[in-house]
Amino acid sequence: MTRRLRARRGLMVMAILAVTVFIGRILWANGLFSSVPTGFFGSCKTIASQPGVEDIETVNGVTFVSIASARGPDPRDGIYVLSDSGGMTRLSGAPKDFHPRGLGIYRSPDSSGIFLLAVNRHARALSDAMRFSIDSFEVINPKTAPALVAQGTIMGGLLTDPQDVAAAGPGAFYVSNGTGGSSVLRALAGYGVLPGSNVLYFNGMSFRVAIDDIYGARGLLLTPDGAHLLVASLTSRSLKSLAREPFSGNLTETDTLNLPVAPEKITLDSTGEIWVAGHASLLAWRGFAADPAKRAPSQVFRVTLTSGVPQQPEQVYGNDGSEIAAASVAAAAGRQLLIGSSLDNRLLACTQK
Repeated sequence: MTRRLRARRGLMVMAILAVTVFIGRILWANGLFSSVPTGFFGSCKTIASQPGVEDIETVNGVTFVSIASARGPDPRDGIYVLSDSGGMTRLSGAPKDFHPRGLGIYRSPDSSGIFLLAVNRHARALSDAMRFSIDSFEVINPKTAPALVAQGTIMGGLLTDPQDVAAAGPGAFYVSNGTGGSSVLRALAGYGVLPGSNVLYFNGMSFRVAIDDIYGARGLLLTPDGAHLLVASLTSRSLKSLAREPFSGNLTETDTLNLPVAPEKITLDSTGEIWVAGHASLLAWRGFAADPAKRAPSQVFRVTLTSGVPQQPEQVYGNDGSEIAAASVAAAAGRQLLIGSSLDNRLLACTQK
């Protein structure tokens, strides 16, 4: 065998291995062969029918719900407060073109003041650079007659496809963000072949990239001590723990917890545990996004947090999509578990036994 022939065969073997890895990566990231164990130790009921539940945040005993259908703008989009009886009231004070994806919470040093940050996807934008903004509000009379008072709107060219926001102090925050690019690059990132996402940091004056090359960055969560930022990575099916330098805002990846699902939003309960909603199969999720009749399964996990590192995922809720399809956010308070979906028109309230 000549040297040239051996080289050709070596290149062919390397090409076959590369294609195999490429295909394997797509199949794994999209959960082609994943199954969904169904069941919940408790009972659930639908308490609201809304065009899309994007995020849920509870602070000082008040539960805020962002509504913005992933299927397109809806006149009912906005930020709502959930009452003890399960009713939902939309808060006044938001701009007319307001379709909030993710929510972030900041409390004043004495914990009495509540400030909301929202990722807003504008339905009417003059240019791509003005399609997204981070809108901030103060919540007045949160217990009696809650309303929003606008504090400011921040735009920037780096906001190419923001998903969620985490407040890091007065005027400072992190944003999970898709990096855009050509349609081919976006498709490759969407199927988990390329990273395609980053996390931005706004220091009160300008945006900068805090960490790059994240696979499908979605939900964000800053730990109570402010030392770690958690990132839900949709197409690497994991939760990433990033160590945070408080003064500069710099982030360094410290650990990763692999999950049986592709996670979207993440929330923290009063006991310090994380709640994750996600999709076993991204193919089923995309199918439901394209056709509401093709209902996708839902899964919710409880994750233990130790020293800023997520660990020990435990499935709490699993459904074939008949009760709620493609759940994207879950939040717990005591025995109550709220489950919402940005693609399904319902919010569940579940009572755990």
